[in-house]
Amino acid sequence: MSDDATSPAAGGAGQPEAWRQLLATFPPEGRALAAQALRAAAAAEGDYGFLGGLVNMREEPTGDGSATLTMEVTPNALNRYGRVHGGMLFTLADHAMGAAARSLVGEGQGTVTLEAKVNYLSNVREGRLTARCAALHRSSRLIMLETRIHADDGDELIAIVTGTYYILPREGDAG
Repeated sequence: MSDDATSPAAGGAGQPEAWRQLLATFPPEGRALAAQALRAAAAAEGDYGFLGGLVNMREEPTGDGSATLTMEVTPNALNRYGRVHGGMLFTLADHAMGAAARSLVGEGQGTVTLEAKVNYLSNVREGRLTARCAALHRSSRLIMLETRIHADDGDELIAIVTGTYYILPREGDAG
């Protein structure tokens, strides 16, 4: 993680002095992770909330019923074996499926995860992960989706996740 002028670790412009003081209390090897957590907390109101910010999720624009998200592998995404934690892989897929599902509903509607299944096929220690999601089926209340997560080279398939999302009725609608 870089210590650029806008990062909390650098106490850059626009960052509270309190962040810099707080980060100075961490051991040097933990400062980058703590700085990333502070940035995620500060941006928690975005589409991906604290957890999405903590693992650097970014959405790439796609069409209706599909979504592509990327995630930089950072130390906080690793398990005790130095590989991306399965929960982080699922979180990336869940966010991708949520983005794809939201693209299929009308104004004032939302979607929530009803169920999901993960097949873990491989794993990585570093780099970028890309989650590509596509809707497989939509009814009046449900959307079924599939997400495939690949390593940054695009060849290695890391996981396949399927999920069903419930379409929340508009406020005031029966349902």
